[in-house]
Amino acid sequence: MRPTASFASNAGAWMTRPRLKNRANIAPWMAFDSGAKHHGTRVDREDGFTLIEIMVVMVIVGILASFVSLSIGNRTNDDRLQAESKRLQQLILFAAEQAQIQGVEIGLRTTTEGFEFLSMDNRGLWQPVDEGTLRPREIAAPFYLELTVEGQKVKPVEVNHAEERRQKEADDKKDDEKKDPGADSELHLDNDKPKNRPQPQIFLLSSGDASAFQLDLKLKNYASYYRLDCDVLSRCTLQRQQASK
Repeated sequence: MRPTASFASNAGAWMTRPRLKNRANIAPWMAFDSGAKHHGTRVDREDGFTLIEIMVVMVIVGILASFVSLSIGNRTNDDRLQAESKRLQQLILFAAEQAQIQGVEIGLRTTTEGFEFLSMDNRGLWQPVDEGTLRPREIAAPFYLELTVEGQKVKPVEVNHAEERRQKEADDKKDDEKKDPGADSELHLDNDKPKNRPQPQIFLLSSGDASAFQLDLKLKNYASYYRLDCDVLSRCTLQRQQASK
């Protein structure tokens, strides 16, 4: 079957139709697609972030990070305060127990470095406990102790350890040289007592009696602290306190 003349005429007209030479003759939807395809740089720029947006996000992230850091720091301070306060409570209770079990008099004093336990020797003199569980303990800055006995604040002692050791050696030498134990001992205790001899601020006696006191463990420029409250029977409670504004 041969094509008709009409069909051949239409086909020739289609083949000789002039092609579109510029994009102005393209339909609008075709021009949009072509632009999206060949001008990807413009589309990418519209879909990305501007410098201002990035800076805003960075500021927000910084603020959130500071809040998280502050929260962690406060938690760490509270944990350290609580741990040190519990250790202090356990040591005082242990000292009170040892005083009754061993029949010795034990004392405690706060110092500019921390706190120390004292024990009374057979001459009736207080001597620092240098070793063992009741050895001197340091409270490192910015932590510090505040002692209150019978409603009065007691300042920490600035200890001269070298002078105290020298005095102890002198006491031992006098004991070795004395001939009349009763008379020399009385003179030694009453009339020849040096001013720098260590003295306790808190007493934990072999009879079970004790000083009533409050011992606060604080952190400089921090509102929360822990208070150890002990009565005359060495019953101690530990509570978290908030400093009044």
